[in-house]
Amino acid sequence: MKPYVICHMCTTIDGRIMANRWTELPGASNGGRLFETTAASFGIGTWLVGTTTMKEFADGNFKLKTAREPVERVDYAANPRAKSFAIGADAKGVLRFKRNAVDGDHVVLLVSELVSNDYLAHLRAAGVSYLFCGRDHVDVRVALHKISTVLGIRKVLLEGGGTFNGAVLKAGLIDEISQVIVPVIDGGVGIAGICDIPGKPPRKSAAALRVTHHKKLPGGAHWFRYRVRN
Repeated sequence: MKPYVICHMCTTIDGRIMANRWTELPGASNGGRLFETTAASFGIGTWLVGTTTMKEFADGNFKLKTAREPVERVDYAANPRAKSFAIGADAKGVLRFKRNAVDGDHVVLLVSELVSNDYLAHLRAAGVSYLFCGRDHVDVRVALHKISTVLGIRKVLLEGGGTFNGAVLKAGLIDEISQVIVPVIDGGVGIAGICDIPGKPPRKSAAALRVTHHKKLPGGAHWFRYRVRN
């Protein structure tokens, strides 16, 4: 059992996703605004990202306090009745939070057995939820199963980065891809793309797609939605 997963990204025509590299778009638009407005139109209250992306919403880097007592290593739902969720992968326990919400979305971290007792105590003190999703890494299949069964979430917007998206795609767990394409070509070797599958390149392409929607946006951008044909 898993939620319906829509990978929603804003990219250049060659699929790169680092918007801070883009020149100003026509009509004084920008990648961030295009991304946020199109994402909001889905009306989905849960977004899911990898560690690097989630770090943008964390509260910096500070030393953890020593836990007063051992913390039971089980899933912890601090606010299961939240109306919206910000979910991020953090297999090694590197993210720090002083609050339990990002723009009103309750924070949930996907962790592995590698995280320390001090880290779990830190998350509980901050009111942050966490789900154990693997021994030494975040198993995306386990993660999505728990997002569905523990939190009761039916739909998720998967929003990067490229490596995390790639892992979910490789596992065959993406149902739909939503891509806003801006009139920019990046061309940078090694720049993150919409889906970068970890490890050696697969022998064949990861998935075939079927176009379901297309809309032209201001400034020459185009918004495509695809069903993934596994």
